[in-house]
Amino acid sequence: MPESFTEVHHALLFGWIGRAVIEAAGDEARTMRIAVIRYGQERGRRMALRARANGHALSMAAYFAYGEWVASPPDALPPGCSKWTQQAQWVEEAPHARERSERITRCPWFEAWKANGLLAVGQLYCQEIDAALVSGFNPDLAVDVLTTLSSGAAACEFVFHDAALAQAGRLTAGQEPGIQPGQGAAMPWEYHAGHLFATLEKVIVAQLGDAGRAAARAGLAEFARHFGEAAAERVLAYRGVDFERLPG
Repeated sequence: MPESFTEVHHALLFGWIGRAVIEAAGDEARTMRIAVIRYGQERGRRMALRARANGHALSMAAYFAYGEWVASPPDALPPGCSKWTQQAQWVEEAPHARERSERITRCPWFEAWKANGLLAVGQLYCQEIDAALVSGFNPDLAVDVLTTLSSGAAACEFVFHDAALAQAGRLTAGQEPGIQPGQGAAMPWEYHAGHLFATLEKVIVAQLGDAGRAAARAGLAEFARHFGEAAAERVLAYRGVDFERLPG
């Protein structure tokens, strides 16, 4: 059986492509930020399609319920990475439950980038992805990204506005009363890796031309060296997918 993709595949694919972009074209933080924002907004819009299809308003509660990924169990992560888990906790409730603060102290993306010397690239992802996801889901919602692990902070800290959730800590899909996204809401990590590469490649080539195309290939080649050619081929298999439509 082929190896299952996890958060680590997703994190390192981004990191290696970003590193290749910087090496090939100099300091291209702007290009990578543009790519992350586009990727995040595409995911957010896809989440919104699911919510609308089920008759749910695009509230912050629905945003959490329709999140597209589920943390991999520790034994599914690469050898030596069994303790890589994400810990999230609601740590503050504003008056009338209109805002919530989230603090994440352990994260597989951060650990993967740190172990492979990719934190400088990874922080570009962390600084943009959550706001892009929220705005793609509903431009009227907002999240403030206060700190990130990849930028050197002790934790990632967020404030989600208009987050009138029924109960603190309800972050898992389907736990909000009346919001049942169904089993298809969470997509496999292989799909997310394929989406990530397809969007990064499009944006990088549009911004940098041939240098961007070469950087995308170099990043994927590093991915293949680490995870195998078959894994890289599985990523490329998603190139023709329209990621702003619901799968299937």
